[in-house]
Amino acid sequence: MATLARLVMGRQGASAVIAFLLALFSTCLLQTAIVPSLAIGGIQPDLFLILLFGLSLSAGPELTATAGFFIGLYQDSLSGAPLGLNAFALSLIGFLVNRLSRQVKTTDLLGRFAMLCLAGLLSGLITLLLLRFFHAPRPIASALLWTALPGALYTAMVGTGLLAMLKPHTTMGLTR
Repeated sequence: MATLARLVMGRQGASAVIAFLLALFSTCLLQTAIVPSLAIGGIQPDLFLILLFGLSLSAGPELTATAGFFIGLYQDSLSGAPLGLNAFALSLIGFLVNRLSRQVKTTDLLGRFAMLCLAGLLSGLITLLLLRFFHAPRPIASALLWTALPGALYTAMVGTGLLAMLKPHTTMGLTR
């Protein structure tokens, strides 16, 4: 895999792909091993969304949308959700957050918190609307209020803290 990536994208592109895959695998391990113990009332932060948000601050919109697709597909394959549900939602969110982060000062903690919260709400809304489209009988208003909103706030708090802990030399351009 690494050899193929080097042939296609050169040495720097291959190392970026390997770094992304390691981050995705690490996120999966943390999401399944540690995050359930952090759940409050059944609500837990979404580390996959935080990974995508961090990537959206340093990459272009097309790359972020592609990464969102693969993160969501990986998440779908592990969660038992309909295949493509999170892939679609995260690719759309990756693209939109990348575009919106150019308008919002994301170096500010409040800006990052607001963007992460918006991304979490958008993820919940897209998921609920797609499930509703495929006839999953779940009331949208109560699901947004009692599931998506607390999840978005929790994800935004954890994500803002994690991104603030990154040292400036390890952020790879996260200072937009």
